[in-house]
Amino acid sequence: MATTYQMQPIPGRAGGKVGPGDAKGLKCAVFTYALAGALVINDMLQSPMFDEGTTIVDVTVVTPDLDSSGSPAVTLDVGYGVDPDYFIAASTVGQAGGVARASAATALPLTLTADDTIDIVVKAAPATSATSGTISLAVYFLPPNA
Repeated sequence: MATTYQMQPIPGRAGGKVGPGDAKGLKCAVFTYALAGALVINDMLQSPMFDEGTTIVDVTVVTPDLDSSGSPAVTLDVGYGVDPDYFIAASTVGQAGGVARASAATALPLTLTADDTIDIVVKAAPATSATSGTISLAVYFLPPNA
Protein backbone atom coordinates (compact mmCIF):
# COMPACT_ATOMS: atom_id res chain seq x y z
CA MET A 1 0.00 0.00 0.00
CA ALA A 2 1.34 3.46 -0.92
CA THR A 3 2.32 5.87 1.85
CA THR A 4 2.95 9.63 1.98
CA TYR A 5 6.18 10.54 3.77
CA GLN A 6 7.02 14.07 4.92
CA MET A 7 10.37 15.39 3.70
CA GLN A 8 12.34 17.53 6.15
CA PRO A 9 14.40 20.69 5.69
CA ILE A 10 18.14 20.14 5.61
CA PRO A 11 19.79 20.20 9.07
CA GLY A 12 20.00 23.68 10.53
CA ARG A 13 16.94 25.00 8.66
CA ALA A 14 13.56 25.72 10.21
CA GLY A 15 10.63 23.45 9.44
CA GLY A 16 7.04 24.34 8.64
CA LYS A 17 5.65 26.34 5.75
CA VAL A 18 8.25 27.64 3.30
CA GLY A 19 8.66 31.38 3.92
CA PRO A 20 9.32 34.27 1.58
CA GLY A 21 12.52 35.54 3.25
CA ASP A 22 13.16 39.03 1.91
CA ALA A 23 10.55 38.33 -0.82
CA LYS A 24 12.65 39.98 -3.51
CA GLY A 25 14.53 37.28 -5.35
CA LEU A 26 14.90 33.65 -6.29
CA LYS A 27 14.94 31.23 -3.36
CA CYS A 28 15.97 27.61 -3.01
CA ALA A 29 14.45 25.32 -0.39
CA VAL A 30 16.09 21.91 0.08
CA PHE A 31 14.29 18.97 1.69
CA THR A 32 15.45 15.45 2.49
CA TYR A 33 13.93 12.08 3.26
CA ALA A 34 15.96 9.29 4.86
CA LEU A 35 14.70 5.91 3.69
CA ALA A 36 13.40 3.81 6.55
CA GLY A 37 12.15 0.91 4.44
CA ALA A 38 11.38 -0.20 0.90
CA LEU A 39 9.57 2.16 -1.47
CA VAL A 40 6.46 0.86 -3.23
CA ILE A 41 4.43 2.11 -6.19
CA ASN A 42 2.62 5.43 -5.53
CA ASP A 43 4.61 6.22 -2.37
CA MET A 44 4.89 10.00 -2.08
CA LEU A 45 7.66 12.12 -0.59
CA GLN A 46 5.99 15.43 0.20
CA SER A 47 7.67 18.80 0.81
CA PRO A 48 6.38 21.33 3.33
CA MET A 49 3.70 23.72 2.05
CA PHE A 50 4.41 26.57 -0.38
CA ASP A 51 2.17 29.66 -0.33
CA GLU A 52 -0.43 30.42 -2.97
CA GLY A 53 1.18 32.79 -5.49
CA THR A 54 4.63 31.20 -5.21
CA THR A 55 6.20 30.59 -8.62
CA ILE A 56 8.12 27.31 -8.83
CA VAL A 57 10.92 27.86 -11.34
CA ASP A 58 12.84 24.57 -11.20
CA VAL A 59 13.32 21.39 -9.16
CA THR A 60 16.28 19.07 -8.66
CA VAL A 61 16.15 15.55 -7.21
CA VAL A 62 19.27 13.84 -5.87
CA THR A 63 18.88 10.16 -5.09
CA PRO A 64 20.99 7.15 -4.24
CA ASP A 65 20.59 3.86 -6.09
CA LEU A 66 17.01 2.95 -5.13
CA ASP A 67 16.82 -0.31 -7.08
CA SER A 68 19.61 -2.87 -6.71
CA SER A 69 18.09 -5.37 -9.14
CA GLY A 70 20.05 -6.42 -12.21
CA SER A 71 17.03 -5.13 -14.15
CA PRO A 72 16.04 -2.00 -12.21
CA ALA A 73 12.50 -0.75 -12.70
CA VAL A 74 12.01 2.25 -10.39
CA THR A 75 10.87 5.53 -11.92
CA LEU A 76 10.05 8.79 -10.16
CA ASP A 77 7.71 11.69 -10.94
CA VAL A 78 7.95 15.18 -9.45
CA GLY A 79 4.96 17.47 -9.45
CA TYR A 80 2.30 19.01 -7.26
CA GLY A 81 -1.28 18.25 -6.19
CA VAL A 82 -2.96 18.95 -9.54
CA ASP A 83 -0.26 17.40 -11.77
CA PRO A 84 2.00 14.79 -10.11
CA ASP A 85 4.48 14.70 -13.03
CA TYR A 86 4.48 18.41 -13.92
CA PHE A 87 8.25 18.85 -13.46
CA ILE A 88 9.74 15.37 -13.91
CA ALA A 89 7.96 12.41 -15.54
CA ALA A 90 9.06 8.78 -15.12
CA SER A 91 12.70 9.61 -14.38
CA THR A 92 15.05 6.63 -14.13
CA VAL A 93 17.47 8.53 -11.85
CA GLY A 94 16.77 6.13 -8.98
CA GLN A 95 17.88 3.10 -10.99
CA ALA A 96 21.55 3.88 -10.41
CA GLY A 97 21.45 7.07 -8.36
CA GLY A 98 22.22 10.58 -9.51
CA VAL A 99 20.62 13.95 -10.22
CA ALA A 100 17.48 14.81 -12.19
CA ARG A 101 16.21 18.30 -13.03
CA ALA A 102 12.86 19.50 -14.31
CA SER A 103 12.63 17.97 -17.78
CA ALA A 104 8.97 17.18 -18.46
CA ALA A 105 7.38 18.92 -21.44
CA THR A 106 5.13 20.77 -18.98
CA ALA A 107 8.00 21.97 -16.77
CA LEU A 108 7.48 25.69 -17.27
CA PRO A 109 7.54 28.08 -14.31
CA LEU A 110 4.39 27.39 -12.30
CA THR A 111 2.55 29.92 -10.13
CA LEU A 112 0.58 28.06 -7.46
CA THR A 113 -3.11 28.95 -7.33
CA ALA A 114 -3.46 27.53 -3.81
CA ASP A 115 -1.12 26.50 -0.99
CA ASP A 116 0.51 23.26 -2.14
CA THR A 117 3.45 20.91 -1.77
CA ILE A 118 5.99 19.66 -4.29
CA ASP A 119 5.95 15.87 -4.33
CA ILE A 120 8.16 13.01 -5.48
CA VAL A 121 5.98 10.03 -6.45
CA VAL A 122 7.19 6.47 -7.06
CA LYS A 123 5.63 5.89 -10.49
CA ALA A 124 7.09 2.39 -10.95
CA ALA A 125 8.18 0.38 -7.93
CA PRO A 126 11.77 -0.79 -7.53
CA ALA A 127 12.39 -4.42 -8.50
CA THR A 128 14.66 -4.71 -5.43
CA SER A 129 14.21 -1.63 -3.25
CA ALA A 130 16.92 0.04 -1.23
CA THR A 131 16.02 0.45 2.44
CA SER A 132 18.61 3.07 3.36
CA GLY A 133 19.97 6.28 1.88
CA THR A 134 18.71 9.84 1.55
CA ILE A 135 16.64 11.42 -1.21
CA SER A 136 16.94 15.21 -1.59
CA LEU A 137 14.64 17.67 -3.34
CA ALA A 138 15.68 21.24 -4.15
CA VAL A 139 12.87 23.61 -5.14
CA TYR A 140 13.83 26.91 -6.79
CA PHE A 141 11.05 29.48 -6.41
CA LEU A 142 9.98 33.10 -6.36
CA PRO A 143 7.82 33.96 -3.36
CA PRO A 144 4.45 35.65 -3.89
CA ASN A 145 4.78 39.28 -4.99
CA ALA A 146 8.50 38.92 -5.74
